[in-house]
Amino acid sequence: MVLTIIKSLALGVWLGALLMLGYAVAGPIFQHSPSKTLAGTINGIILGRMNAIEWVCAVLALVASILSLLLHWQSSHRTLQIVETVTILIAAIILWMYSISITNRMDTLRATIGDFDHPQTTSTTLEAKQEFDTLHHRYTALVSVNMLLILSGFTLSILNGRE
Repeated sequence: MVLTIIKSLALGVWLGALLMLGYAVAGPIFQHSPSKTLAGTINGIILGRMNAIEWVCAVLALVASILSLLLHWQSSHRTLQIVETVTILIAAIILWMYSISITNRMDTLRATIGDFDHPQTTSTTLEAKQEFDTLHHRYTALVSVNMLLILSGFTLSILNGRE
């Protein structure tokens, strides 16, 4: 029961953090900041901290799910627990993709671009901006997929916790 609570809490916080950033933080920052560059800098700081929270939640949820699966291996609902664990594992892999891989490259490109409000028109800057935009769309898509996976994991955790 304790593992189910830890897992559900971790998944709930993880999903809540993503929803909060998407709805209440990122949009207003870009709408009300005097510049895209400033908004991006502020948003990047918040994203970095949020990614740290996501990692704590991912590790807690995955460890709790694995332990629960091992403790209830003989359960008639083992398949449901395996699906839950795999779902959380996939969400953690996607978290790695956007929080480490994509973010590191976007940070490098952000330094190359410099000023997003008045970017230079050199070929290097234009290519960097195009790659940055592509990665930003990929990041957003991966976060959206993760939200669905986390919600699915949360639902499976609740179903598994009833047993």
